[in-house]
Amino acid sequence: MLPLLGLIFLTLFFCGGLFFAYQIYDTVRVAVVALGLPDIGDLPALAIGPQPTRESAPNIAAGERVNVLALGIDRRPSETCPCRTDTMILVTLDPKTATAGAVTFPRDLWVPIPTMGENRINTAMFYGDLNKYPGGGPALAKRTVEYNFGRPVHFYVLVDFAGFRKVIDQLGGIDIDVPKAIDDPKYPDDNFGYRPLKIPAGRVHMDGDLALAYARTRHQDGDFGRSRRQIQVLMAIRDKALRLDLLPKLPALIQTLWGTLETDMKPQDVIMLAQSAVKVKTENIRTGTIDQTMTVEFRASTGADVLWFDRAKVGQLIEQIIPSETTVADSSSQVLREAARITVLNGTTTPQIAERTAKYLQAQGFQIAGYGNADRFDYSKTVLIDYSGKHATITALARMFHVDPENIRRTPNVKSDSDVRIILGADWTPPQ
Repeated sequence: MLPLLGLIFLTLFFCGGLFFAYQIYDTVRVAVVALGLPDIGDLPALAIGPQPTRESAPNIAAGERVNVLALGIDRRPSETCPCRTDTMILVTLDPKTATAGAVTFPRDLWVPIPTMGENRINTAMFYGDLNKYPGGGPALAKRTVEYNFGRPVHFYVLVDFAGFRKVIDQLGGIDIDVPKAIDDPKYPDDNFGYRPLKIPAGRVHMDGDLALAYARTRHQDGDFGRSRRQIQVLMAIRDKALRLDLLPKLPALIQTLWGTLETDMKPQDVIMLAQSAVKVKTENIRTGTIDQTMTVEFRASTGADVLWFDRAKVGQLIEQIIPSETTVADSSSQVLREAARITVLNGTTTPQIAERTAKYLQAQGFQIAGYGNADRFDYSKTVLIDYSGKHATITALARMFHVDPENIRRTPNVKSDSDVRIILGADWTPPQ
């Protein structure tokens, strides 16, 4: 069973935006006693089984940024997983500056999925579970976001349709300003049929079922409109929870929501996040979605109608919402526009040097596609291999790694899962 604090806090915090307060901790203890449940300190970790990630947990107390991938799975009452994700939102919290943000990803985005090849981004969860990827579907979804968008994903939180409805209903519904009337005669029901959906323009009070429909409908304005509505719903949940006196409703909330959420966070992570989240003001929350200005519709070789995205434009959006921590890449706008994917390989006998270097580069604002071992371990000099002609990136990396021109190799006709490979030689020591 999921731990009590994590269940309450994460369901509302990450499905409803960055809003909850540390005061919930004492309130939860009151509810624990009332329900006869184990004390928070006795509850197990939040993960259902091992959930490995390439990223070590951030030090929240020291003000390090935390990125969490919120996943809403496309699972009906009659179905069992593997499942696709109907919603993918990368949520970020920066305790140091008391700022937060969220970026939504359209489900038809066509991306490279590590170990799987190219496919829609919403299939990463499905194939991770189906093929028993280490850590399952959530781990592959996290890895896919890291791979394509150049930001570490420290944790995930997952909720299905039923859990989402319960969150809204237990809050007593939410209020949404609907900018344009919705008329969707082909909105899907839970039995693989249709149930016509009509929502008038103006301020509408929504229960869980209507809020879910509002967040999911897309036949009228596609994935982009749906992404904007998802952000609306998140902020509406946040606003309602801020106004709500949760104490008298908390025991019922706990009983109703128990077992609807999955995450790899530990209770201490939740508590530290809560302490930071209370300081975030509404005006310091930035949101964005990958929309039609950053994508092009095309037909994949499989025959599927999907979205190709402009990596430079999307990189700029990500930078606005989740800025890179340091500024070597930031110092050159051309490096940012190129948005090159970099693979780091260890060509030395020094253990873990590729991982340390990859994290160093990521902190500088570069996008890391992966890291591992080179073909051999006796490289005396660091080598750069350029697969895509991204000259600003190559120039910046050559300067950082002190690579001589004769050790820069250009192979533009070779297909690669990255734009640049760095083979680390004995002449490189990553900064501490």
